[in-house]
Amino acid sequence: MALAPALNPGLSYTVLSGFFKGDVVEIIDNVPVLDGFPNQRKVLVRHPEGEMYILPRQLDSTPVTTASKTPTKQVAKAVEVEATTTTVVDFVEADPITDPMDPRLDHLRPSRSRVRRYISRNMPNGMTDVDFLLTFTNDTYRAENEGRPANIMLKGDTQSGKTILVEVLAIAWADKLGLPKPMPIFTLSGSSGVTDYDLFGQPTAYQNRLVFLPGVVDLAARVGGILYLDECNAMGERVTSSLHPLCDSRHHFVNRNKPVEKGGIIMPEVVSASLDLWILGTYNEGYRGMGDMNEAFLNRFRHLTWGYNDAVETALVGSAAVRHLGEALRTARNKGVIRTPVGTAALQKAVADCTEFGPEMGLSIFLGLFKPMERPQVEDIINDRSIIVLLNEESKVKVTS
Repeated sequence: MALAPALNPGLSYTVLSGFFKGDVVEIIDNVPVLDGFPNQRKVLVRHPEGEMYILPRQLDSTPVTTASKTPTKQVAKAVEVEATTTTVVDFVEADPITDPMDPRLDHLRPSRSRVRRYISRNMPNGMTDVDFLLTFTNDTYRAENEGRPANIMLKGDTQSGKTILVEVLAIAWADKLGLPKPMPIFTLSGSSGVTDYDLFGQPTAYQNRLVFLPGVVDLAARVGGILYLDECNAMGERVTSSLHPLCDSRHHFVNRNKPVEKGGIIMPEVVSASLDLWILGTYNEGYRGMGDMNEAFLNRFRHLTWGYNDAVETALVGSAAVRHLGEALRTARNKGVIRTPVGTAALQKAVADCTEFGPEMGLSIFLGLFKPMERPQVEDIINDRSIIVLLNEESKVKVTS
C-alpha cells in the first residue's frame, strides 16, 4: 500500500486491489484530488484503457522495473487474440531525429513564398525587427545562455504579425547560419487541452512494435530549431512549470513519460537541450479564456511589446477609411466600449470585401466579427465617422485614376 507523496510521476506501479488488480499503471500526477466521494482523494494514472483516478492505497509502494513489468490483463488479452499476427516486443525507438536539417522535419518548415508578403517594422534603435531579433542568436547572447539563443516573448494583440514573424525568423536564422533549409518550427499551441502527450510524447503500437511517439517539446529539445509557445497564457501552470528547466539555466527537459534505466533504477529521461534551440513565445493580455502568466515562467524570457504598427498597416491595408475605422474601434476597445480585438488581417479582409461587394455589403460582413451586443456601438462608430462616405469617395478616385 502506497502513500501519494511516495508515488513518482513517470514511474509505473502494480494495482493491488479493486477491479484493476494485477494491472500496471503509470503515475501522471501524485497530487491527490477529491473524487466526489467523501474522504476519497485519488491520484491521476495512465492505464491501457486510458487516464483515470485511483486511490494511492490501492497501489504497491515499489515501482515496477522494466525487467519485472508484465503485460496488464487487457494487453495480455490483446496479445492472445492476435497471437498469430502480432508480436509484442520491448520498447524501441527507431532512427531518432537529431539534426534540424533532417528531411523528416520538412513539414515543420515555413514556406519562403508565404513569408515574402511580410512587412518588416523598424525598432526604436533603427534596426528592422528581424535583424534586431536575430541579435539574440549572436555569440554574445549565446554566451549568456550557456551557448543557446536568448528566450524571447512577444506580447501583443491578435493579428499583429507575431506568428508570421516567427516563420520569417526560422528562415532568416537558417540563412544566417548558412543552412540549406529553414529551421523547423515546433509549435505548442496554448489551450486548456494541452496534455502530457503534447509535451512529453507517449509509447504507441506501430507495425507490430512498441515505439515512442515524441512530444512537441521533447523533439524540439533534442533536435533544435524554434520551439514556438503560441499564446502561452492559455496554458495551465502545470504545463508552463514543466518547461521551467528547459527555459532557464538548466537547459534540459525532464521527460516523465519516457522511462530509462540508470543503475538499476527506472527514472524519467532527462534531455539536454540542443545548442540550436531557440524558444520563442507569444501571448495576448486581457483576452477571454486567457489566464495570468506565472511570474517564474515569465522571468525566463526577454519581453517585447508587439502591437499594431501604423507603417505596416499602411502598406497592408490599402484603404485610409478602413484604417481610420480600425483606429476608432481600437480606441473604443481600450475604453471598454467593445471587447472584440480588430487585427490587421480583419482590416485587410474588410478592404477586400468593400472593394468586391461595395461598402455597405463589405461593412455588413465586417460587422459579423463582433458579438451581437457590440454591433450597435460599431454601427454608431461607422456612421459617426462617415466610413461609407469615405469608402465611396475612395472608390471614385480609383475609377478616375
